[in-house]
Amino acid sequence: MYGINQRCVYISFHFFVLWCHAQGENHPSPNFKQYVRTQGAVTDQLSRRQVRVYQLYSRTSGKHVQIPGPRVSATAEDGNLFARLFVETDTFGSRVRIRGAESGRYLCMNRKGKLVGKSQSAQDMMC
Repeated sequence: MYGINQRCVYISFHFFVLWCHAQGENHPSPNFKQYVRTQGAVTDQLSRRQVRVYQLYSRTSGKHVQIPGPRVSATAEDGNLFARLFVETDTFGSRVRIRGAESGRYLCMNRKGKLVGKSQSAQDMMC
């Protein structure tokens, strides 16, 4: 009889330990939206950088967008060197930058909402 009581105490003790262990591992699920939001705001030096070459066509003018300097226009013919644009990603999120292949200037908007070509600097990277 003494052996059966010891077994019951032993089994009860193990169930109690398992129950306590299960209570301690009840963690909330991670918030991936917050992670993507914070990681997408900074430049990611570890991920593979994507760069593709495009030409943007304007239906209004019937020509291609070009960035020869600070002024952006849609007056370039197909194959124009200033109409070649690099679309590049360097963050975890889905943010892209458009850069003129020949001029090296980035396609940005000024405060009035007009498209302009800006050279690369630390303060202009948010354009």
